[in-house]
Amino acid sequence: MLKKIGLRIRRVRMDQGIKQKDLAKKVGISQGALTNFELGRRKISLEWLIKIAKALESPVGYFLIDIEPPIDSDALGPRDMRLIRAFHKLAADAKLQGDFLHAIERVGKLLDKVASKGSRSR
Repeated sequence: MLKKIGLRIRRVRMDQGIKQKDLAKKVGISQGALTNFELGRRKISLEWLIKIAKALESPVGYFLIDIEPPIDSDALGPRDMRLIRAFHKLAADAKLQGDFLHAIERVGKLLDKVASKGSRSR
């Protein structure tokens, strides 16, 4: 489990184009400690995980979920596939890809809020 948490921290950090030393400084830990967290060599407290998640602007739950559901490509529609292809084209620029993903996630959260407010007012 420690390795999965560490790998996810590293993946999000790299997707956002953040250097390890910069994230460590932002969170208030040494670069060595962050390296050990990312490699799963050191247990990470919930307090530090929350600080890292906030610094990466990611939900803490993402780092704790044990299994990611597989994407069933047969269930994806044409628009889904277009979005995935467009996202992969951004792979040459990890920061741009991370920014795009972050923007889409924010739009999704806003839509969820609007939908939940609409269902409450009925």
